[in-house]
Amino acid sequence: MTEVARRPEAEGGTARGVGRRVVAHENFAIGITLVALIAALGGASRGATVTPSNVANVLLQSSVRGVVAIGQAFVILTANIDLSVSGVGVMAMMMGGAMMTTQWQNIVGYPVSPFVAIPVMLVVGAGWGLLNGTLVSRLGIPSLIATFGVWQLGYGAAYYVTNGTALMELPESLAVYGSLPAAPIIFFSVAVVAYIVLNHTGFGRNVYAVGGNPVSAFLSGINVRRTYFYVFIIGGLMAGLGGLLFLSRGMAASIEALRGLELDSIAACAIGGISLFGGRGNILGVVLGAIIIGVLTNAISVMHMGHAARYIIKGAIIIGAVAVDIIRRERRR
Repeated sequence: MTEVARRPEAEGGTARGVGRRVVAHENFAIGITLVALIAALGGASRGATVTPSNVANVLLQSSVRGVVAIGQAFVILTANIDLSVSGVGVMAMMMGGAMMTTQWQNIVGYPVSPFVAIPVMLVVGAGWGLLNGTLVSRLGIPSLIATFGVWQLGYGAAYYVTNGTALMELPESLAVYGSLPAAPIIFFSVAVVAYIVLNHTGFGRNVYAVGGNPVSAFLSGINVRRTYFYVFIIGGLMAGLGGLLFLSRGMAASIEALRGLELDSIAACAIGGISLFGGRGNILGVVLGAIIIGVLTNAISVMHMGHAARYIIKGAIIIGAVAVDIIRRERRR
Protein backbone atom coordinates (compact mmCIF):
# COMPACT_ATOMS: atom_id res chain seq x y z
CA MET A 1 0.00 0.00 0.00
CA THR A 2 2.79 2.39 0.90
CA GLU A 3 4.58 1.76 -2.38
CA VAL A 4 1.42 2.24 -4.42
CA ALA A 5 0.56 5.46 -2.59
CA ARG A 6 3.99 6.95 -3.20
CA ARG A 7 4.18 6.12 -6.88
CA PRO A 8 2.16 9.11 -8.26
CA GLU A 9 4.16 11.52 -6.10
CA ALA A 10 7.44 10.03 -7.25
CA GLU A 11 6.31 10.10 -10.87
CA GLY A 12 5.73 13.85 -10.62
CA GLY A 13 9.47 14.38 -10.35
CA THR A 14 10.38 12.18 -13.32
CA ALA A 15 11.02 13.42 -16.84
CA ARG A 16 7.60 12.12 -17.85
CA GLY A 17 5.92 14.03 -15.04
CA VAL A 18 7.77 17.22 -15.92
CA GLY A 19 6.85 16.74 -19.56
CA ARG A 20 3.19 16.37 -18.70
CA ARG A 21 3.24 19.56 -16.69
CA VAL A 22 4.92 21.43 -19.52
CA VAL A 23 2.39 20.21 -22.07
CA ALA A 24 -0.48 21.05 -19.72
CA HIS A 25 0.79 24.60 -19.17
CA GLU A 26 -1.52 27.25 -20.59
CA ASN A 27 1.31 28.82 -22.63
CA PHE A 28 2.52 25.56 -24.21
CA ALA A 29 0.22 25.86 -27.23
CA ILE A 30 1.26 29.49 -27.74
CA GLY A 31 4.94 28.53 -27.68
CA ILE A 32 4.39 25.71 -30.17
CA THR A 33 2.44 28.11 -32.38
CA LEU A 34 5.34 30.57 -32.36
CA VAL A 35 7.88 27.89 -33.30
CA ALA A 36 5.63 26.52 -36.07
CA LEU A 37 4.99 30.02 -37.38
CA ILE A 38 8.69 30.85 -37.55
CA ALA A 39 9.38 27.59 -39.39
CA ALA A 40 6.50 28.02 -41.83
CA LEU A 41 7.33 31.64 -42.66
CA GLY A 42 11.00 30.77 -42.97
CA GLY A 43 10.14 28.16 -45.59
CA ALA A 44 7.66 30.39 -47.40
CA SER A 45 10.17 33.24 -47.61
CA ARG A 46 13.05 30.93 -48.55
CA GLY A 47 14.90 31.81 -45.38
CA ALA A 48 14.54 35.59 -45.66
CA THR A 49 12.63 35.86 -42.37
CA VAL A 50 15.14 33.85 -40.33
CA THR A 51 18.37 35.63 -41.23
CA PRO A 52 20.26 37.03 -38.22
CA SER A 53 19.60 40.62 -39.23
CA ASN A 54 15.89 39.97 -39.67
CA VAL A 55 15.62 38.13 -36.35
CA ALA A 56 17.27 41.14 -34.70
CA ASN A 57 14.74 43.40 -36.39
CA VAL A 58 11.85 41.26 -35.07
CA LEU A 59 13.25 41.50 -31.55
CA LEU A 60 13.49 45.27 -31.78
CA GLN A 61 9.95 45.61 -33.15
CA SER A 62 8.61 43.20 -30.55
CA SER A 63 10.24 45.18 -27.75
CA VAL A 64 8.17 48.28 -28.54
CA ARG A 65 4.94 46.30 -28.89
CA GLY A 66 5.82 44.11 -25.94
CA VAL A 67 6.21 46.78 -23.28
CA VAL A 68 2.97 48.44 -24.41
CA ALA A 69 1.18 45.06 -24.46
CA ILE A 70 2.29 44.40 -20.88
CA GLY A 71 0.68 47.67 -19.81
CA GLN A 72 -2.40 46.76 -21.82
CA ALA A 73 -2.50 43.38 -20.05
CA PHE A 74 -2.88 45.04 -16.64
CA VAL A 75 -5.87 46.98 -17.97
CA ILE A 76 -7.51 44.03 -19.73
CA LEU A 77 -7.09 41.79 -16.68
CA THR A 78 -9.52 44.14 -14.90
CA ALA A 79 -12.00 43.69 -17.79
CA ASN A 80 -11.24 47.15 -19.21
CA ILE A 81 -9.54 48.22 -22.45
CA ASP A 82 -7.06 50.97 -23.31
CA LEU A 83 -7.40 52.41 -26.82
CA SER A 84 -5.26 55.45 -26.00
CA VAL A 85 -1.82 53.80 -26.07
CA SER A 86 -0.77 55.06 -29.51
CA GLY A 87 -1.89 58.63 -28.73
CA VAL A 88 -0.18 58.54 -25.33
CA GLY A 89 2.98 56.99 -26.80
CA VAL A 90 3.13 59.58 -29.59
CA MET A 91 2.63 62.44 -27.14
CA ALA A 92 5.44 61.16 -24.89
CA MET A 93 7.69 60.53 -27.88
CA MET A 94 7.11 63.95 -29.46
CA MET A 95 7.53 65.72 -26.12
CA GLY A 96 10.86 64.02 -25.48
CA GLY A 97 12.02 64.52 -29.06
CA ALA A 98 11.06 68.20 -28.99
CA MET A 99 13.22 68.63 -25.89
CA MET A 100 16.28 66.88 -27.35
CA THR A 101 16.28 67.99 -31.00
CA THR A 102 18.57 70.68 -32.36
CA GLN A 103 15.93 71.68 -34.91
CA TRP A 104 13.78 74.78 -34.64
CA GLN A 105 10.98 72.70 -33.07
CA ASN A 106 12.88 72.51 -29.78
CA ILE A 107 10.39 73.61 -27.13
CA VAL A 108 12.86 74.60 -24.40
CA GLY A 109 15.20 76.71 -26.52
CA TYR A 110 18.17 74.33 -26.41
CA PRO A 111 18.68 70.54 -26.69
CA VAL A 112 18.58 68.78 -23.33
CA SER A 113 20.25 65.52 -22.36
CA PRO A 114 18.37 62.21 -22.75
CA PHE A 115 18.84 61.78 -19.00
CA VAL A 116 16.50 64.75 -18.57
CA ALA A 117 14.10 64.05 -21.44
CA ILE A 118 13.57 60.32 -20.78
CA PRO A 119 12.07 60.78 -17.28
CA VAL A 120 9.84 63.50 -18.74
CA MET A 121 8.59 61.06 -21.40
CA LEU A 122 7.77 58.42 -18.79
CA VAL A 123 6.02 60.98 -16.57
CA VAL A 124 4.01 62.22 -19.56
CA GLY A 125 2.91 58.65 -20.32
CA ALA A 126 1.96 57.99 -16.70
CA GLY A 127 0.15 61.35 -16.57
CA TRP A 128 -2.08 60.48 -19.50
CA GLY A 129 -2.67 57.11 -17.88
CA LEU A 130 -3.70 58.93 -14.71
CA LEU A 131 -6.24 60.85 -16.79
CA ASN A 132 -7.60 57.56 -18.15
CA GLY A 133 -7.78 56.15 -14.64
CA THR A 134 -9.60 59.20 -13.32
CA LEU A 135 -12.18 59.13 -16.11
CA VAL A 136 -12.88 55.44 -15.61
CA SER A 137 -12.58 55.01 -11.84
CA ARG A 138 -13.85 58.36 -10.57
CA LEU A 139 -16.32 59.51 -13.22
CA GLY A 140 -17.50 56.04 -14.22
CA ILE A 141 -16.99 56.57 -17.95
CA PRO A 142 -16.67 53.21 -19.79
CA SER A 143 -13.02 52.53 -20.59
CA LEU A 144 -13.76 52.12 -24.31
CA ILE A 145 -15.13 55.68 -24.52
CA ALA A 146 -12.71 57.32 -22.07
CA THR A 147 -9.55 55.93 -23.67
CA PHE A 148 -10.82 56.61 -27.18
CA GLY A 149 -11.19 60.27 -26.21
CA VAL A 150 -7.76 60.36 -24.58
CA TRP A 151 -6.31 58.75 -27.71
CA GLN A 152 -7.54 61.73 -29.74
CA LEU A 153 -6.37 64.20 -27.09
CA GLY A 154 -2.90 62.65 -27.15
CA TYR A 155 -2.57 63.01 -30.90
CA GLY A 156 -3.89 66.56 -30.76
CA ALA A 157 -1.42 67.53 -28.04
CA ALA A 158 1.47 65.93 -29.94
CA TYR A 159 0.47 67.85 -33.05
CA TYR A 160 0.35 71.07 -31.04
CA VAL A 161 3.84 70.52 -29.61
CA THR A 162 5.51 69.92 -32.99
CA ASN A 163 3.14 71.66 -35.44
CA GLY A 164 2.74 68.27 -37.09
CA THR A 165 6.33 68.16 -38.36
CA ALA A 166 8.75 65.26 -38.01
CA LEU A 167 11.53 65.46 -35.43
CA MET A 168 15.12 64.56 -36.26
CA GLU A 169 18.63 65.67 -35.26
CA LEU A 170 18.48 63.88 -31.92
CA PRO A 171 21.50 63.16 -29.68
CA GLU A 172 23.42 60.05 -30.71
CA SER A 173 23.47 58.78 -27.13
CA LEU A 174 19.71 58.22 -27.39
CA ALA A 175 20.16 55.42 -29.93
CA VAL A 176 21.42 52.92 -27.36
CA TYR A 177 17.97 52.39 -25.83
CA GLY A 178 16.37 51.26 -29.08
CA SER A 179 19.16 48.97 -30.29
CA LEU A 180 20.44 45.51 -29.42
CA PRO A 181 20.78 44.34 -26.75
CA ALA A 182 19.26 47.21 -24.73
CA ALA A 183 15.72 47.17 -26.16
CA PRO A 184 15.06 43.43 -25.63
CA ILE A 185 16.65 43.63 -22.18
CA ILE A 186 14.27 46.45 -21.27
CA PHE A 187 11.33 44.46 -22.65
CA PHE A 188 12.15 41.25 -20.78
CA SER A 189 13.02 43.16 -17.59
CA VAL A 190 9.62 44.85 -17.68
CA ALA A 191 8.03 41.43 -18.21
CA VAL A 192 9.82 40.01 -15.16
CA VAL A 193 8.75 42.93 -12.98
CA ALA A 194 5.16 42.60 -14.24
CA TYR A 195 5.18 38.87 -13.50
CA ILE A 196 6.35 39.50 -9.95
CA VAL A 197 3.74 42.21 -9.40
CA LEU A 198 0.86 40.12 -10.73
CA ASN A 199 1.83 36.85 -9.07
CA HIS A 200 3.54 37.82 -5.82
CA THR A 201 1.91 41.03 -4.57
CA GLY A 202 -1.43 41.96 -3.08
CA PHE A 203 -2.01 44.42 -5.90
CA GLY A 204 -1.60 41.66 -8.47
CA ARG A 205 -4.13 39.48 -6.66
CA ASN A 206 -6.50 42.43 -6.60
CA VAL A 207 -6.14 42.88 -10.36
CA TYR A 208 -7.17 39.28 -11.01
CA ALA A 209 -9.97 39.43 -8.44
CA VAL A 210 -11.45 42.64 -9.85
CA GLY A 211 -11.31 41.30 -13.38
CA GLY A 212 -12.87 38.00 -12.38
CA ASN A 213 -15.80 39.52 -10.50
CA PRO A 214 -15.73 43.16 -9.39
CA VAL A 215 -18.77 42.75 -7.13
CA SER A 216 -17.22 39.83 -5.25
CA ALA A 217 -13.92 41.72 -5.08
CA PHE A 218 -15.69 44.74 -3.57
CA LEU A 219 -17.49 42.56 -1.01
CA SER A 220 -14.11 41.04 -0.12
CA GLY A 221 -12.79 44.46 0.82
CA ILE A 222 -10.87 45.25 -2.38
CA ASN A 223 -10.97 48.88 -3.51
CA VAL A 224 -12.14 48.26 -7.09
CA ARG A 225 -11.96 51.88 -8.23
CA ARG A 226 -8.42 52.26 -6.91
CA THR A 227 -7.38 49.12 -8.80
CA TYR A 228 -8.84 50.55 -12.01
CA PHE A 229 -7.01 53.81 -11.37
CA TYR A 230 -3.60 52.21 -10.97
CA VAL A 231 -3.79 49.81 -13.91
CA PHE A 232 -4.42 52.72 -16.28
CA ILE A 233 -1.40 54.56 -14.86
CA ILE A 234 0.68 51.45 -15.53
CA GLY A 235 -0.73 51.29 -19.06
CA GLY A 236 0.18 54.94 -19.69
CA LEU A 237 3.67 54.47 -18.27
CA MET A 238 4.26 51.51 -20.58
CA ALA A 239 2.95 53.50 -23.56
CA GLY A 240 5.47 56.23 -22.73
CA LEU A 241 8.24 53.63 -22.52
CA GLY A 242 7.15 52.22 -25.88
CA GLY A 243 7.36 55.71 -27.36
CA LEU A 244 10.89 56.05 -25.97
CA LEU A 245 12.01 52.75 -27.50
CA PHE A 246 10.52 53.67 -30.88
CA LEU A 247 12.11 57.13 -30.85
CA SER A 248 15.54 55.81 -29.94
CA ARG A 249 15.29 53.01 -32.49
CA GLY A 250 14.51 55.25 -35.47
CA MET A 251 16.19 58.44 -34.15
CA ALA A 252 13.24 60.31 -35.64
CA ALA A 253 9.59 60.81 -34.77
CA SER A 254 6.39 61.73 -36.55
CA ILE A 255 2.74 62.00 -35.59
CA GLU A 256 1.89 58.85 -37.56
CA ALA A 257 4.72 56.76 -36.11
CA LEU A 258 2.74 54.61 -33.66
CA ARG A 259 -0.53 54.25 -35.56
CA GLY A 260 -2.05 50.85 -34.88
CA LEU A 261 -0.17 50.28 -31.63
CA GLU A 262 -3.43 49.89 -29.73
CA LEU A 263 -4.48 47.09 -32.11
CA ASP A 264 -1.09 45.39 -31.79
CA SER A 265 -1.14 45.54 -27.99
CA ILE A 266 -4.67 44.14 -27.78
CA ALA A 267 -3.82 41.42 -30.30
CA ALA A 268 -0.69 40.44 -28.33
CA CYS A 269 -2.76 40.10 -25.17
CA ALA A 270 -5.51 38.12 -26.93
CA ILE A 271 -3.01 35.75 -28.57
CA GLY A 272 -1.18 35.42 -25.26
CA GLY A 273 -4.26 34.14 -23.47
CA ILE A 274 -5.29 37.29 -21.60
CA SER A 275 -9.07 37.03 -21.42
CA LEU A 276 -10.75 40.15 -22.77
CA PHE A 277 -13.44 39.48 -20.16
CA GLY A 278 -10.84 39.95 -17.42
CA GLY A 279 -9.41 37.88 -14.59
CA ARG A 280 -7.40 35.31 -16.54
CA GLY A 281 -4.02 35.19 -18.29
CA ASN A 282 -0.33 35.67 -17.56
CA ILE A 283 2.60 37.82 -18.64
CA LEU A 284 4.56 35.00 -20.31
CA GLY A 285 1.67 34.60 -22.73
CA VAL A 286 1.77 38.33 -23.48
CA VAL A 287 5.50 38.16 -24.24
CA LEU A 288 4.93 35.26 -26.64
CA GLY A 289 1.94 37.05 -28.16
CA ALA A 290 3.98 40.19 -28.80
CA ILE A 291 6.71 38.16 -30.49
CA ILE A 292 4.11 36.37 -32.65
CA ILE A 293 2.73 39.74 -33.77
CA GLY A 294 6.30 40.86 -34.49
CA VAL A 295 7.03 37.75 -36.55
CA LEU A 296 3.82 38.15 -38.56
CA THR A 297 4.25 41.88 -39.17
CA ASN A 298 7.86 41.42 -40.21
CA ALA A 299 7.01 38.54 -42.55
CA ILE A 300 4.27 40.60 -44.21
CA SER A 301 6.85 43.31 -44.89
CA VAL A 302 9.62 40.96 -46.03
CA MET A 303 7.27 39.03 -48.32
CA HIS A 304 5.71 42.26 -49.68
CA MET A 305 2.16 41.23 -48.82
CA GLY A 306 0.93 44.81 -48.40
CA HIS A 307 -0.98 46.73 -45.74
CA ALA A 308 -4.28 44.99 -46.51
CA ALA A 309 -2.87 41.63 -45.42
CA ARG A 310 -1.46 43.19 -42.27
CA TYR A 311 -4.80 44.48 -41.05
CA ILE A 312 -6.79 41.45 -42.21
CA ILE A 313 -4.47 39.01 -40.42
CA LYS A 314 -4.39 41.00 -37.17
CA GLY A 315 -8.16 41.47 -37.21
CA ALA A 316 -8.70 37.76 -37.80
CA ILE A 317 -6.30 36.92 -34.98
CA ILE A 318 -8.18 39.08 -32.49
CA ILE A 319 -11.56 37.66 -33.50
CA GLY A 320 -10.20 34.10 -33.36
CA ALA A 321 -8.56 34.61 -29.97
CA VAL A 322 -11.75 36.08 -28.49
CA ALA A 323 -13.80 33.24 -29.97
CA VAL A 324 -11.49 30.69 -28.34
CA ASP A 325 -11.77 32.55 -25.03
CA ILE A 326 -15.58 32.47 -25.20
CA ILE A 327 -15.57 28.74 -25.95
CA ARG A 328 -13.28 28.11 -22.95
CA ARG A 329 -15.56 30.17 -20.71
CA GLU A 330 -18.61 28.22 -21.82
CA ARG A 331 -16.89 24.88 -21.17
CA ARG A 332 -15.96 25.93 -17.63
CA ARG A 333 -19.60 26.68 -16.75
